[in-house]
Amino acid sequence: MKLLKLHLFFVFAGLIAVSCVNSDNKALLVGNWKGAEWLAEGKPSGNDASKVQFSFAGDGGYNSDFGGAKEKGTYILRNDKLYTTPDGQLEIMVEVAKLTKDSLVFNMNRSGQAETLTLVKQ
Repeated sequence: MKLLKLHLFFVFAGLIAVSCVNSDNKALLVGNWKGAEWLAEGKPSGNDASKVQFSFAGDGGYNSDFGGAKEKGTYILRNDKLYTTPDGQLEIMVEVAKLTKDSLVFNMNRSGQAETLTLVKQ
């Protein structure tokens, strides 16, 4: 019984630690972001990163603009993955390679091509 209580304690402590990390990351993510660099296979992609914008709200909503292709919907940040669900569409996942108070880096896979999008906080 004592071992079971100890095990449950560590499970709950782990869940609390993970939820704190996620809430800290979400707090860093909230705000307006603008594209700074877009690489494909480590080289300039030819896409104009400055035309990419994201706005993440604290309530789980987001808006984005990829050079005129606008969308809005909801998002969830889990560990190093960002899941966005545009209104009326399927969920999309990107890897968050870096998230600080002023920079956000996505690792993406578009049609089998590795791409990296760097954004800066506005």
